[in-house]
Amino acid sequence: MKKFMKFDEITKLHPKRFTEECVLISVYFTLSRIKSDWFLNYINAPGGAWQELKILKERIEQRYYIGKNEKRVDLIMQKENETALFYVAEAKEFFRQILNERKKIDKSLLDMFNHIKKFRGDKVKPIYSYIIGIDTVNLEGEILNDTINNELSYIKKTINKLPRIAGGRVCVISYWNKNKTEFRLVFSNDFAKDLEDMFKKIFL
Repeated sequence: MKKFMKFDEITKLHPKRFTEECVLISVYFTLSRIKSDWFLNYINAPGGAWQELKILKERIEQRYYIGKNEKRVDLIMQKENETALFYVAEAKEFFRQILNERKKIDKSLLDMFNHIKKFRGDKVKPIYSYIIGIDTVNLEGEILNDTINNELSYIKKTINKLPRIAGGRVCVISYWNKNKTEFRLVFSNDFAKDLEDMFKKIFL
């Protein structure tokens, strides 16, 4: 006879590794289901073949094709305000991977937002983001804290050295700690204060 797990048993499960797929899903669920109601436009998990971009316009979902040869970002989400916000993000395991590919990544972020402006055709505003997923599944205590703080310190020292981009940047660090996903945030100096406050309420 098949044994079903109790809810308290399910909550004690944890991933064997905290991968790029994990961080994409954790950020997506936090923005759209857990802490807010952002609309999912696009998600490109590793190995996926997503080529469809969905955009809300006057509460109507419109769909657009993104060419398979275009360099796509990992996550796009939309928040309807007087000026629609579009969260455009690329995910990596370490911030140094962002730096190594910064020209290609920033071009992808900008190109995707230009598509959004063309398709949406009204007031839109970008939120450019890097999502860093640190695999801390088998770490705890001081070692876990050192791992997070080292990456956090590195990002804080380097994020403002990147070329300026409209609206600035937010880096979302995601990691596993005591059977749950936790987040840390780093904002560039030119990131809007009202958006910074909004992200802190959602993720912290």
